Amino acid sequence: MSMDLLLVYEDKAAVDREGNVYIGTAFSNSALECYFQHFDHVTMLVRRADVSPDDTKRLTGMNKVTTDRLSVVFLPNPTADMKSFIDPKVHREYKQTVLEQITPDRAVIVRVPSDSGTIAADYCHKIGKPYLAEAIGCPWDSLWNHSIKGKALAPKMREDMRRVMRNAPYSVYVTNEFLQRRYPTKGVTAAISDVELRPMEQSVLDARLAHIRNHSGKIKIATSGGLVAYKGQQFVIEALAKLKAQGNTNYEYHLAGSGDDVTLRNLARELGVEDQVIFEGRLAHEQMFPWLDEMDLYIQPSMTEGMPRSLIEAMSRGLPALGTQTGGIPELLGPDCTFPRKDVDAILKIVSSLEPTDMEQMAQNNFNRCASFQKELLDQKRFDFYAAFAKAAEAQK
Repeated sequence: MSMDLLLVYEDKAAVDREGNVYIGTAFSNSALECYFQHFDHVTMLVRRADVSPDDTKRLTGMNKVTTDRLSVVFLPNPTADMKSFIDPKVHREYKQTVLEQITPDRAVIVRVPSDSGTIAADYCHKIGKPYLAEAIGCPWDSLWNHSIKGKALAPKMREDMRRVMRNAPYSVYVTNEFLQRRYPTKGVTAAISDVELRPMEQSVLDARLAHIRNHSGKIKIATSGGLVAYKGQQFVIEALAKLKAQGNTNYEYHLAGSGDDVTLRNLARELGVEDQVIFEGRLAHEQMFPWLDEMDLYIQPSMTEGMPRSLIEAMSRGLPALGTQTGGIPELLGPDCTFPRKDVDAILKIVSSLEPTDMEQMAQNNFNRCASFQKELLDQKRFDFYAAFAKAAEAQK
């Protein structure tokens, strides 16, 4: 294979004083390997992260690019401020930057939803150039549950993604059913999660079952994810407050993740449960599984999700789990373990009704469901699908 790849996705990247490139957490160097297996060089279209070249702490939290087979092209930012947002010139520069990178010697993969991905896909469709679309989330759910501005943008973004997926000659979905139903395609398709698990061992499940049977003391509830409103941690905190009002303070809520914790801390203080809410901060990858093993129950209270990595990782440790009825979560958890978005009373009801026998069954179900996310299985499925696309792209050079 002698072909390069243009990867269009509005992840954020930063550059330090030595010129080293750091990309966002969506892509580790190992995650990029599936592209390097089929293409000589990868050019990634990205947004510039608001990170100083001297901010080593924040740069360390990103993924340093360790290969010369990857380069980045920064997109203009039409949403930097109101002046940029209403300036047609900035939007034209944004579109032109995308189109200039689409050349005959490059295959094109777009990750959607994203504005740049939509521009690239529409142009490829217009000129008859095959492209692969990776559907990683639902723009309707993410925008509608974000803000007033998000509600205004949601209908257009939904239609854009429907068109991109419908026209895609090749498409990959991170869910098995949810995104496929909302954004169907006419092309060749595969369901391949972007979550990969280390080999699973029976000893993990055995340890979890022993943990449940021998449990005493407070029940530790966990959520891992950014401290932003759409992740829904505030609803679990409200459920803790209602439980406390009923005289039940036997729960702790542990939150792992980066972001501004002021709003959640203030909420916990106002509701009188600040001593039950523990902010763990951002945990390194190697810290995550040991941390999960100390927890008793995992909750994914998000208002929008694709296929949540943090939930799958928790399930792979045999951790009993609950989640909202959104995105790919119902595909992972049975109906008895899901609840409507923002429904504090539903969270309270499920959490307070769980018995040790329920937890044991949930642990076994979750562990078994994660078998399909093992890295070896996904790697082979991904390799075969991307090889087929690379061959088609090569034929169209």
